[in-house]
Amino acid sequence: MFKSTFVSALFLLLCFGIEGQAQNQYGVPKTAESPIYIEGFNYPKFDDLSHYARFTVGYEVMDGTDIQVIGQHYRRYGADRISLGTQLKQRISDNFYFLGGYQKEWDLFNKGRGYPNPVPRQEIFFGIEHQVRQNMLMEVKMVHPINESDFYSIGLDGVGTRVELGTRIKF
Repeated sequence: MFKSTFVSALFLLLCFGIEGQAQNQYGVPKTAESPIYIEGFNYPKFDDLSHYARFTVGYEVMDGTDIQVIGQHYRRYGADRISLGTQLKQRISDNFYFLGGYQKEWDLFNKGRGYPNPVPRQEIFFGIEHQVRQNMLMEVKMVHPINESDFYSIGLDGVGTRVELGTRIKF
Protein backbone atom coordinates (compact mmCIF):
# COMPACT_ATOMS: atom_id res chain seq x y z
CA MET A 1 0.00 0.00 0.00
CA PHE A 2 2.77 2.44 0.98
CA LYS A 3 4.79 1.67 -2.14
CA SER A 4 1.91 2.35 -4.54
CA THR A 5 1.02 5.61 -2.72
CA PHE A 6 4.65 6.72 -2.80
CA VAL A 7 4.98 5.89 -6.51
CA SER A 8 1.72 7.75 -7.27
CA ALA A 9 2.86 10.81 -5.32
CA LEU A 10 6.26 10.76 -7.04
CA PHE A 11 4.57 10.49 -10.44
CA LEU A 12 2.29 13.49 -9.71
CA LEU A 13 5.25 15.54 -8.47
CA LEU A 14 7.18 14.70 -11.64
CA CYS A 15 4.20 15.66 -13.83
CA PHE A 16 3.78 19.02 -12.07
CA GLY A 17 7.51 19.66 -12.40
CA ILE A 18 7.40 18.95 -16.13
CA GLU A 19 4.34 21.22 -16.50
CA GLY A 20 6.22 24.05 -14.79
CA GLN A 21 9.20 23.59 -17.08
CA ALA A 22 6.94 23.37 -20.15
CA GLN A 23 5.81 26.99 -19.99
CA ASN A 24 7.99 29.38 -21.91
CA GLN A 25 7.52 32.82 -20.40
CA TYR A 26 8.36 36.04 -22.09
CA GLY A 27 7.72 39.64 -21.36
CA VAL A 28 8.87 43.20 -20.89
CA PRO A 29 8.21 44.57 -17.40
CA LYS A 30 6.89 48.04 -16.67
CA THR A 31 9.68 50.50 -15.83
CA ALA A 32 9.92 54.07 -14.59
CA GLU A 33 10.65 55.19 -18.18
CA SER A 34 7.77 53.31 -19.82
CA PRO A 35 4.32 52.50 -18.42
CA ILE A 36 3.86 49.84 -21.17
CA TYR A 37 4.46 46.20 -20.27
CA ILE A 38 4.15 42.86 -22.07
CA GLU A 39 3.43 39.51 -20.44
CA GLY A 40 2.77 36.11 -21.94
CA PHE A 41 3.61 32.48 -22.23
CA ASN A 42 3.31 29.57 -24.62
CA TYR A 43 3.71 25.84 -24.32
CA PRO A 44 6.47 24.17 -26.34
CA LYS A 45 5.51 22.22 -29.45
CA PHE A 46 4.98 18.58 -28.49
CA ASP A 47 3.78 17.81 -32.03
CA ASP A 48 3.37 19.71 -35.29
CA LEU A 49 -0.25 20.72 -34.68
CA SER A 50 -0.74 21.53 -30.98
CA HIS A 51 -0.24 25.07 -29.75
CA TYR A 52 -1.36 27.27 -26.85
CA ALA A 53 -0.21 30.82 -26.17
CA ARG A 54 -1.48 33.80 -24.20
CA PHE A 55 -0.32 37.42 -24.09
CA THR A 56 -1.13 40.74 -22.42
CA VAL A 57 0.04 44.18 -23.52
CA GLY A 58 -0.75 46.71 -20.84
CA TYR A 59 -0.54 50.45 -20.38
CA GLU A 60 -0.69 52.09 -16.97
CA VAL A 61 -3.02 55.07 -17.45
CA MET A 62 -2.57 56.24 -13.87
CA ASP A 63 -1.44 54.65 -10.64
CA GLY A 64 -3.62 51.55 -10.13
CA THR A 65 -5.47 51.74 -13.47
CA ASP A 66 -4.32 49.70 -16.47
CA ILE A 67 -5.76 49.26 -19.95
CA GLN A 68 -4.77 45.94 -21.52
CA VAL A 69 -4.97 44.17 -24.86
CA ILE A 70 -5.33 40.44 -24.23
CA GLY A 71 -5.15 37.49 -26.58
CA GLN A 72 -4.78 33.76 -26.77
CA HIS A 73 -4.40 31.10 -29.43
CA TYR A 74 -5.47 27.48 -28.94
CA ARG A 75 -4.95 24.75 -31.52
CA ARG A 76 -5.51 20.99 -31.23
CA TYR A 77 -6.68 18.30 -33.64
CA GLY A 78 -10.35 19.28 -33.37
CA ALA A 79 -10.10 23.03 -32.80
CA ASP A 80 -8.20 26.13 -33.82
CA ARG A 81 -9.27 29.29 -31.98
CA ILE A 82 -7.91 32.76 -31.51
CA SER A 83 -9.36 35.41 -29.22
CA LEU A 84 -8.51 39.08 -28.81
CA GLY A 85 -9.93 41.63 -26.41
CA THR A 86 -9.49 44.72 -24.30
CA GLN A 87 -9.60 44.86 -20.54
CA LEU A 88 -9.66 47.53 -17.85
CA LYS A 89 -7.86 46.55 -14.65
CA GLN A 90 -8.50 48.80 -11.63
CA ARG A 91 -6.77 48.27 -8.29
CA ILE A 92 -9.31 48.17 -5.43
CA SER A 93 -6.85 47.49 -2.60
CA ASP A 94 -3.28 46.25 -2.24
CA ASN A 95 -4.01 42.76 -3.61
CA PHE A 96 -7.46 43.07 -5.26
CA TYR A 97 -8.27 44.30 -8.76
CA PHE A 98 -11.52 44.86 -10.67
CA LEU A 99 -11.54 43.53 -14.24
CA GLY A 100 -13.91 44.43 -17.04
CA GLY A 101 -13.73 44.15 -20.78
CA TYR A 102 -14.73 42.84 -24.18
CA GLN A 103 -13.38 39.93 -26.23
CA LYS A 104 -13.92 38.30 -29.61
CA GLU A 105 -13.16 34.67 -30.39
CA TRP A 106 -12.74 33.32 -33.93
CA ASP A 107 -13.18 29.68 -34.90
CA LEU A 108 -10.46 29.11 -37.52
CA PHE A 109 -11.24 25.40 -37.97
CA ASN A 110 -15.01 25.96 -38.49
CA LYS A 111 -16.25 22.43 -37.75
CA GLY A 112 -13.61 20.84 -39.98
CA ARG A 113 -14.40 22.88 -43.09
CA GLY A 114 -10.85 24.24 -43.30
CA TYR A 115 -11.76 27.94 -43.46
CA PRO A 116 -12.57 30.42 -40.67
CA ASN A 117 -16.08 30.89 -39.32
CA PRO A 118 -17.06 34.39 -40.54
CA VAL A 119 -19.04 35.23 -37.38
CA PRO A 120 -16.85 35.66 -34.28
CA ARG A 121 -18.14 35.00 -30.79
CA GLN A 122 -18.36 38.31 -28.88
CA GLU A 123 -18.46 38.52 -25.08
CA ILE A 124 -18.27 41.06 -22.29
CA PHE A 125 -16.89 40.19 -18.88
CA PHE A 126 -16.28 41.60 -15.43
CA GLY A 127 -14.74 40.16 -12.31
CA ILE A 128 -12.17 40.36 -9.56
CA GLU A 129 -8.51 39.33 -9.50
CA HIS A 130 -6.64 38.60 -6.28
CA GLN A 131 -2.86 38.54 -6.03
CA VAL A 132 -2.37 35.70 -3.54
CA ARG A 133 1.43 35.87 -3.70
CA GLN A 134 3.99 37.75 -5.74
CA ASN A 135 3.88 35.02 -8.41
CA MET A 136 0.26 33.79 -8.08
CA LEU A 137 -2.99 35.39 -9.25
CA MET A 138 -6.53 34.05 -8.84
CA GLU A 139 -9.53 35.49 -10.68
CA VAL A 140 -13.25 35.01 -10.97
CA LYS A 141 -15.13 36.48 -13.95
CA MET A 142 -18.72 36.61 -15.16
CA VAL A 143 -18.69 36.22 -18.96
CA HIS A 144 -21.76 37.07 -21.06
CA PRO A 145 -22.10 36.57 -24.85
CA ILE A 146 -23.49 39.60 -26.70
CA ASN A 147 -24.38 37.97 -30.01
CA GLU A 148 -25.48 34.63 -31.42
CA SER A 149 -22.69 32.50 -32.82
CA ASP A 150 -22.39 29.09 -34.48
CA PHE A 151 -19.77 27.98 -31.95
CA TYR A 152 -19.04 28.05 -28.24
CA SER A 153 -15.83 28.31 -26.29
CA ILE A 154 -13.96 25.00 -26.05
CA GLY A 155 -15.73 22.66 -23.64
CA LEU A 156 -18.74 24.95 -23.18
CA ASP A 157 -21.15 23.75 -25.87
CA GLY A 158 -24.61 25.18 -25.19
CA VAL A 159 -23.40 27.44 -22.34
CA GLY A 160 -24.24 31.13 -22.57
CA THR A 161 -23.48 33.29 -19.55
CA ARG A 162 -20.94 31.62 -17.28
CA VAL A 163 -18.63 32.12 -14.33
CA GLU A 164 -14.94 31.46 -15.00
CA LEU A 165 -12.43 30.73 -12.25
CA GLY A 166 -8.75 30.86 -13.01
CA THR A 167 -5.30 30.79 -11.49
CA ARG A 168 -2.03 31.97 -13.01
CA ILE A 169 1.33 31.08 -11.55
CA LYS A 170 4.50 32.81 -12.76
CA PHE A 171 7.74 30.83 -12.65
